Amino acid sequence: MRVPIILLLCLAGCATPPAPVQQPSEYDQLTPEQAWQRGIELRDTNQLDEALRHLRSAAERGHPEAQFEIGLWYMTGDRALPRDFEQAAPWVEKAAAQGQPDALAYIWQLYFYGKGVGQSDARALTWLQRWAGTGNPEAAYRLGLFHYEGIATPVDHEKAAVWFKDAGAEGVAGACYYLGVMHLEGDGVQQNDEDAHYWFERGAAAGHPASLLAMGDLNRDGRGTKQDLNQARQWYQKAAEQTEDADVRAAAQERLKQLK
Repeated sequence: MRVPIILLLCLAGCATPPAPVQQPSEYDQLTPEQAWQRGIELRDTNQLDEALRHLRSAAERGHPEAQFEIGLWYMTGDRALPRDFEQAAPWVEKAAAQGQPDALAYIWQLYFYGKGVGQSDARALTWLQRWAGTGNPEAAYRLGLFHYEGIATPVDHEKAAVWFKDAGAEGVAGACYYLGVMHLEGDGVQQNDEDAHYWFERGAAAGHPASLLAMGDLNRDGRGTKQDLNQARQWYQKAAEQTEDADVRAAAQERLKQLK
């Protein structure tokens, strides 16, 4: 039986046409590095929408700097994107997974505070360990705090002291303060007033409020240094004048009254 020609023509006309070939966008014609660089140039001239298109092109192809940049835009909400930690977190984590330094500095905090991800001290610790493994002194200090306080890991002041020393050697004031306290009390390290004085003095030189107060106490009591009430008064005065820590300021003012 011969099929009518009219039916053949109808069937041919109803056939699904082939899908058009997807042409790469102008952004994707650049390498990820080129798209990233162009995105930053556009960002710096406040052409934010166009900058974002370039950054997304680079980020979607695995460029860690572009991934973190987009995450940062979402975290701050001060560019072309609304503030949205749930949108920020995946980009920051993708960048951190590739070892991008700024992303490592942020991703542990997102997990620690539960911003855009489920709160998890364990995940925060894992990322903090990776950041500290890059030799960053601030990361060493924060990791020391995790061991000192027993956050997602058993309390271990000896291990905390190791990380504090790495950070303190690079001048991280908080780490210097903790080392001063630990040497003063023989907690996690050998008790030694002179070492306590050394670390408190380093913290005080950076303006750390509690270290300023501690230096006043050491000079008042003659621990790790010769007793010198005038020197103690000067340290207390500096602690009373700082504006970062109200509790330390009040304690310094009380000690000044006692010296009078």
